[in-house]
Amino acid sequence: MYLVYSVLFSLGIVLTAPYFLWRLRGRLASGARWRERFGFLPSAFRQSAPSAVWIHAVSVGETLAVAGLVRAIQKRYPERKIFLSHVTPAGREAGEGRLPGLAGQFFLPLDWRFSVRRAINHIRPALLLIVETELWPNLLRAAHESGARVMLVNARLSDRSFRRYRLVRRFMGGVMNCIDWICAQSATDAERFVALGAPRERVTDAGNLKFDSVPPRSGELAVVLRSALPRAQRSPVIVAASTMPGEEALLLPAWAAVRRRHPRALLILAPRHPNRFETVAQLLENENHSLLRRTGLESDPGKIAAQIASPEVFLLDSIGELAGIFELADLVFMGGSLVPTGGHNLLEPAYWAKAIVFGPYMHNFRDIAQLFLQGGAAVQVPDAEALTPTFLDLLTDGGRRTQLGAAAKRVLEQESGATERTLESIAELLETRLQTDARE
Repeated sequence: MYLVYSVLFSLGIVLTAPYFLWRLRGRLASGARWRERFGFLPSAFRQSAPSAVWIHAVSVGETLAVAGLVRAIQKRYPERKIFLSHVTPAGREAGEGRLPGLAGQFFLPLDWRFSVRRAINHIRPALLLIVETELWPNLLRAAHESGARVMLVNARLSDRSFRRYRLVRRFMGGVMNCIDWICAQSATDAERFVALGAPRERVTDAGNLKFDSVPPRSGELAVVLRSALPRAQRSPVIVAASTMPGEEALLLPAWAAVRRRHPRALLILAPRHPNRFETVAQLLENENHSLLRRTGLESDPGKIAAQIASPEVFLLDSIGELAGIFELADLVFMGGSLVPTGGHNLLEPAYWAKAIVFGPYMHNFRDIAQLFLQGGAAVQVPDAEALTPTFLDLLTDGGRRTQLGAAAKRVLEQESGATERTLESIAELLETRLQTDARE
């Protein structure tokens, strides 16, 4: 079965190569880090003994989720070198910015047996931690055969992934046997891994690491706007966060209704992906919504109040500033939930104790969304048409908004602790590795 998988994987690489080559146009040599993709890691990463910890976090979300755990491992095991791998350049940049002191970062080798074995033989990990749902069969088998302990942390299986893996359950059962321990995000995820063939005694519901994430900072932009908004008499403020293609058009009718009721209201609109900033700006202009772009904001704080006094929409066409902007919101709409892309993380607005609204599509964050709904900490609308009455009702009822925000903060605090539980599981695996090495 591994041979069949490798052939199919190779075929997939061939079929998708033109798309990725197109995305890398103009930076073909540097953008892909080709040597790393084939398992050729920098010579400085070479280890003489199997003691390192290799953590794989595919992109930004996984990197941010595991950041607290990485710092905890560094503190508990200062003698162990930690390597962090990624699939996307954005994930790598997030790791470089958030996690100083790593022994190295690299792009995950393509899941061919020769590529992953080359990387494993180079850094010789005692422990391989896979974040969330990166089930690469050849990587997992090669790590297991090398004697490294293998662990899934913050592990989850979306509805789509679970259905797909169940089609090859017999093969996945063998893959699961290469994993020593699974710290699942929820009881539902734990049961799904067992259903795929993971031994029940190796699976635990450890909780979601994202509840232990470092609290977002206000940031320079939030500080400036916090001063400018009252002087410009702009209130209330709605933050539409991480919106996805097609979603802005669904939001605008509700926003128009809010403006009719609250003429001094301001919408802070933050598209999820930078390559959509221009598209969203053009949409707003076509729909006759006046806007101010973050990149057009004056550098002089004294002039910003005048700049922000009249536009309907403040377009956040920048990276890394959204987390602090939630502090300014009277109401937060979480994007990716009115269109079937699966929603986004609710925890950053919850830290600021904000009233949160999201749409029907939250399957990528189903357990977090369910916790918030059960705790009376968010409002879910069935469709875009329901946004208008929901927004208007919440903006009229300040007490209800305060209640929702307090409940959101409470859920965040109650669900913390996954980092410590996961760290204890790591300690047990490393201890068994030490005992094995001693016997050998």
